[in-house]
Amino acid sequence: MDDLKGAVAVVTGAGGGIGFALAKGAQARGASLAISDIRQDALADAAGKLAAGGEVLALRGDVADFADVEALADAAVKRFGKVNLLFNNAGVFASGVSWQVSLEEYEWVLGVNQRSVIHGIKAFVPRMIAQGDPCHVTTISSGAGITVNPGFASYSMTKHAVLALTEALHLDLAAQGVGNIGVTVVMPGVIQSKIMFPEKTGPASLQSELSTRLENPALSALEAMMRGAVDAGLPADALADQVFGAIARGDLYVLPNFTDEASQAVAQRIALGRATAKNPYASADPIAATLN
Repeated sequence: MDDLKGAVAVVTGAGGGIGFALAKGAQARGASLAISDIRQDALADAAGKLAAGGEVLALRGDVADFADVEALADAAVKRFGKVNLLFNNAGVFASGVSWQVSLEEYEWVLGVNQRSVIHGIKAFVPRMIAQGDPCHVTTISSGAGITVNPGFASYSMTKHAVLALTEALHLDLAAQGVGNIGVTVVMPGVIQSKIMFPEKTGPASLQSELSTRLENPALSALEAMMRGAVDAGLPADALADQVFGAIARGDLYVLPNFTDEASQAVAQRIALGRATAKNPYASADPIAATLN
């Protein structure tokens, strides 16, 4: 899929950050757009900016709700007649200590980061199979899908899960003889976005918990470090260019700005530890063991 002229792309979480960059990238390569976000104001702003470049369908929705994702698929097919590219992009991050995070917050992160990808696959892949033309499913996971850091309990587990799910989709399509759908999973490091501010998308019932998480000194230090890294991170448009290059080549994996020596060393140590039953976190300082 190196030529998107005439293709239709669906992007979740398109109101800003990586999602907006992916929508811009798809449009610039010739695709019509169907975009979704839970934030109506951000969605309307994104749609307004994208309207100058071509036809855009914008539908507010909660990716944690299968009915909303199914409605997005129905609306895209009704408007454009098909869907060729699905970007399972919507995601949230909130640091927390594993035994202190509330069940409600776990459910929120699971819904947005993990169940959303299940919903996307369920709603769109059968339609793509029926179409029979070239299609592609892209999941935005994270470098946290192959590593674990203290304070990342909910985020890392969901990003590990969608990595495995997307790999399973790739294998299932091959095993079932479905040849028209490519699959890519993206595992970026730090990208310039607003993901470090969960208050902007968190439900009202979680605002108190989200606002008080940084009273924990370790979490506060972690997020301060991460916010600095994000501000200086890879621009979202540059990440999008790498993603579209991977789609054109048919690559299963793309690791935007997670290929530096330090990141690879951490990921390889963790992977080797899992494969050989050796504790990769055996350090007097667990933060240094994973972050350095």
